[in-house]
Amino acid sequence: MGRSTAFAALTTAVLLLTGCAATPAPDTPPSSSAAPPPTGPLTLREALGDPATVDFCGLLDFSEIEKTSPPLSEPTLSMGACSFQTRIAGSAALISFGFPDDRAKERLAAATPAGEPSLPRGLRVVRSDLQGQPLLHLVFADDSSLRIGTFFENREAAGPEVLAVATKIVDGVARSLASGKQARHLEYRDGSLARLDACSALLSGTEVSARLGEAVSGKGDLSGHQCLWGDQGAPRLVRMEFGLGPHPKAAGGVQEERLGGRRSFVQEVSGGCTVLTSHIGGPDPERNQVEHAILAVQAPDACRVARELAAIAWPKLPV
Repeated sequence: MGRSTAFAALTTAVLLLTGCAATPAPDTPPSSSAAPPPTGPLTLREALGDPATVDFCGLLDFSEIEKTSPPLSEPTLSMGACSFQTRIAGSAALISFGFPDDRAKERLAAATPAGEPSLPRGLRVVRSDLQGQPLLHLVFADDSSLRIGTFFENREAAGPEVLAVATKIVDGVARSLASGKQARHLEYRDGSLARLDACSALLSGTEVSARLGEAVSGKGDLSGHQCLWGDQGAPRLVRMEFGLGPHPKAAGGVQEERLGGRRSFVQEVSGGCTVLTSHIGGPDPERNQVEHAILAVQAPDACRVARELAAIAWPKLPV
């Protein structure tokens, strides 16, 4: 995995710890008269509602996924995404779905059509690639999109099979939403990170630019749970991400430190550095999850930059 690809998956990998699949909603009694199927172009907000609180694991049909690529553990639910590990063609793979975004025409101008050309209600799928790792984007009628990312160890051996799995997943999601499936939503607690904008709540572009040594601006997504300062693949960039996971602890290669007055965990990996701090409990009290704020930095002396930014950001977290 190349450095750019590794960094693209870095914050997802940090959060890909033991989680829980979404609890199925109770069955509803059958209606005496079937409603007509919805028609007309489908927008992301019509399909999902508030993108900041969507349970993305609940949009995936794991009974179908298990037929070709059974998850190796329970899927990990986080803010704005659902991830699971699997093996495809003998190669370990990480599949992540969600990441609601806008300005698809601008952001995906160089993407190529992919999947079924006859998706209903104006939905379409396009493909972009990052260092040979395919990304599929489900584009809605309002210029918004969802993304499924695939990151795998042996791209030569597993490439076509991984793409086939991702295509099947995104096609299933598209047809389900087009038929009127309603997304479930998570109920976050007061003071939750889910209510913050990752591009403005804790750091400013000026503060990030000063530490990186070059001018950068933050680009977020519709959920507000992540922000990227700099261009993906650039030698200098910073990512802020809010997510869910188990209580963090020091381990091999992970140092526990006190930064910005908060217990923090620093890890140097893939030519970059991450700093994580935990916040309040997650939205489901039955899950052993807490909210996390993660800073990921790629730059010369990345851990120094990450520590300096954490010292600025963490005191601004809700109390």
